[in-house]
Amino acid sequence: MADFTLAADRGLLRNRAFLAIWSAQILSQVAANAITSALIVLVAELTKSNTSSSILILLAIVPAVLFGIIAGVVVDRSERRRVLVVTNALRAAAVAPLLFLGQSIATAYIVNFLVAAITVFFGPAEAAMLPSIVRKRDLLVANSLFTFTFNGAFLVGFIILAPVVIALAGFEALFILTAAMFASAALLCVTLPAAPKAETAVIGLDVAGFAAARTRRNVGEALRFLRTAPVVTWSLVYIALTYTLVAVAGALAPGFVREVLGVGERNTIILIGPAGVGVVAGLGALNLVGRRLRQPRAIGVGLLVVLTALLALAAARPLAGLFRGATSAQLGEAFPFFVAIVAATSFVFGIAYAFITVPAMTMLQEELHDQIRGRVFGVLNMLVSVFSFLPLLVVGPIADVWGIAPVFVGAAGIVGIVYLGGRQTRARMA
Repeated sequence: MADFTLAADRGLLRNRAFLAIWSAQILSQVAANAITSALIVLVAELTKSNTSSSILILLAIVPAVLFGIIAGVVVDRSERRRVLVVTNALRAAAVAPLLFLGQSIATAYIVNFLVAAITVFFGPAEAAMLPSIVRKRDLLVANSLFTFTFNGAFLVGFIILAPVVIALAGFEALFILTAAMFASAALLCVTLPAAPKAETAVIGLDVAGFAAARTRRNVGEALRFLRTAPVVTWSLVYIALTYTLVAVAGALAPGFVREVLGVGERNTIILIGPAGVGVVAGLGALNLVGRRLRQPRAIGVGLLVVLTALLALAAARPLAGLFRGATSAQLGEAFPFFVAIVAATSFVFGIAYAFITVPAMTMLQEELHDQIRGRVFGVLNMLVSVFSFLPLLVVGPIADVWGIAPVFVGAAGIVGIVYLGGRQTRARMA
């Protein structure tokens, strides 16, 4: 709320160009997250396989690894407004196969990869465009709003919009809606002022090599800094951990409602919806108790609550088996009880997510000075990608062979290790 007040005070909300690019960010990022969420459910529905859902999420992560460096080079050597318009238009077009070619596994994989790959180019163009339309003194507030939107778009698109629209109107309605959102974002970007490209030279191997070398050097400097800053290091670990848990939960949600609750994959809203509400409730609670509950303590409490919630979700699977008949996959009269327990656990998980992520990000921003901030956040992006990538390689197959419960138990164990590992650093900060 403070960011919005500052934005109004400093004139950002009266800057038409800023409102256009900010609105385009909201529309496009909500749409991109909603597409990924919907395709996870679609693939799970078609295959009844947790591995297939894990592969789909991997296809959303791989483009950042493959094209991350070259995307920045392309943006620097292109007219940025054009990049923003084209990337949004291409993402709108990328959704079309789901409407015209049918809902198949191959189509879902291809569309998810294309949307993610195009998004890799949208992000740097958006960030590079911002200084040309916002006064220097307003940049900090503008970036704060964009960071808030980035996290909020995941909540709205992945956790709320996609499950609700799928449950009420089906996949086609969501695909049409997201295509329209991408197209609207493209039209908004058309209204932006032209931004001159940084360079006119043609992209070549030498340019890409220079970009790669500079990236390696920046990452190396950031890693050397992290060895001397345990508070920053552990803050990065906490944030990467929560993002990874969300990715794993997203991949396993369709299988969870199928195996535990005995309902169709489209009912993932039973698990995911309360988590989204819990995040909002957690943010509200932090605003109320934030001054009395120091950030390190909030993180510690959040980690313990997440650990407990994961164990509760793991216990739901074998417990549900006790209530099923020998010949039925339904829970019968116990169904409302299990839905209530799962929803409550998911809600608490969402609250704990906010209690970990927001204080950790705040500590990170407070401890970093301007000269190193960009490189450390670059390491954060790398950590999130790597930490999300590696578990998704194994959680799907493990869930398919041994069930959902061992995955949640393993995740709880990792959370416990992180809690104990960072305990001393948190104690010094408390």
